[in-house]
Amino acid sequence: MKLKFVAALAALASSTAVLAGNPGSVNVDLVLETSADVPDYAFALLDTRKVDPTKSFNDYYNFHLDGVSDVTFSAISDPLYNAAGNVLLKVVVFDSIKLSGPNDFLGTGTISPTPIRASFGFKNLAAGDYTITLLGHAEGKAGGSYYGDLGVTGAVPEPESMALALAGLGVIGMLARRRKGN
Repeated sequence: MKLKFVAALAALASSTAVLAGNPGSVNVDLVLETSADVPDYAFALLDTRKVDPTKSFNDYYNFHLDGVSDVTFSAISDPLYNAAGNVLLKVVVFDSIKLSGPNDFLGTGTISPTPIRASFGFKNLAAGDYTITLLGHAEGKAGGSYYGDLGVTGAVPEPESMALALAGLGVIGMLARRRKGN
């Protein structure tokens, strides 16, 4: 347990050090933490990413799923307006967001980038390694920044799937009983 804590602390320190500067891209391995209140929920928070004025970024956030899961992600720009409320001093604009994963990518969902928010929600993603790719640029006179979070819950089977599974168990039980009778 102590080794896991040290590894998580080292990963957090390295991701914070990478995000502090402004390279053209960052590549961060997200470590999912389980919620104390909801045992079937895990999350990871993105450190604030600062982008210099008129710079673009290609950022990659990696995570691993141990089993079939529902996943949500959101990245939000932190805009700052002048006193008149009409000139952006600090803003990040998201040009695109992409989720890539295993070859048998079985999840269904939506991806929606807007100028200051990028998010997605997928249901029933297969176990494996995934990468979120965020592309964008800073438009504010003072650059910009964004932060975000990733949420993972164990997939809840659809009622049709449960009915089909129960019907299959019934057929297997009937066949076993018939075989036992002979």
